[in-house]
Amino acid sequence: MIGNRNASAWALACSLFGRGEPIIESALSEAERGALALLVELKAVKSGKFDARFVLCPYCQLHRGAVVQAAAGLVCNCPDCGQVAIDKPDTRAWILDTDWLIRKLRGALDIPAQQAPVSITSDIWRIGTHQRHTVIIGRHLDKVLLHPSLQSRANARSANPGWLITPKPLKDVLDEPGGAVWLPLEERFSLYGGNLHFIEPGTAFSFDDDGTTAVNGPFSADFRVVHVDGWSHGPIALSDAQAAVLKALWHFKGVPQTAERIMGKASLDSSKPIDVFKVKTQNKGDPKYEGPLYAYKTLVETDRSGTYSMSCADAVTT
Repeated sequence: MIGNRNASAWALACSLFGRGEPIIESALSEAERGALALLVELKAVKSGKFDARFVLCPYCQLHRGAVVQAAAGLVCNCPDCGQVAIDKPDTRAWILDTDWLIRKLRGALDIPAQQAPVSITSDIWRIGTHQRHTVIIGRHLDKVLLHPSLQSRANARSANPGWLITPKPLKDVLDEPGGAVWLPLEERFSLYGGNLHFIEPGTAFSFDDDGTTAVNGPFSADFRVVHVDGWSHGPIALSDAQAAVLKALWHFKGVPQTAERIMGKASLDSSKPIDVFKVKTQNKGDPKYEGPLYAYKTLVETDRSGTYSMSCADAVTT
């Protein structure tokens, strides 16, 4: 499922951010390699430098051996296994693109562009202000706690305590660090549609199995439910026709299409996508009917040439 793939990719991204150094692709599990593929697609990771003269033995995974050229190609000279053929994953390393993470976190928190991120140390950044909370991210909670003056300055900028975002440490944290509000990166943000989405502190977050979970970007598996930021009435239920239109737009992966092609893909007779979202006079103000129209206006983009697109579908697709 795409939802599981998103969750796995986000877990790997958090792990790579905390690691802060390249990891060889062959050292990842099969499931992690699937998650890595999505991160590569999203341009969330980049090639990392490592000493390619030595690699971990692909067979025993216990020893590092010198890489030499043999008749059949590159091999690893393992002290136990002898010469073992090397595949591409053995020679590729990846590191999380920190600029990508900061950009996505700022987008999730609606931090304005004029608040430029600031690198405080090689592992700590101040990325802006959200609702009068100074937001700081770091690779390791313990390292941030070694800079109490940093937290004091963050809290002094506002009457509200600063927000500290880091991956979860190996040990549990019982108290708020230094008066700041600690937000575990893995728990307070989720990945879908190629973007990060913020989960407010104090909000319970769990994956449900009742068919409403967002697995295709903001949509449920059958596109009958959509989650849209700014809508205060919870997940929005769609009719069959409305779901068909948005599923068709999702199929086109963010590439603008004519109304005729979209409605043909949705197998509907209406001339324009918005026709099935219009709210009748007697239903004005009813969230049941206003919700789908809100989702349409939020997610679907139109231009003067009369084409339609849905940008949330251009990064993660079915």
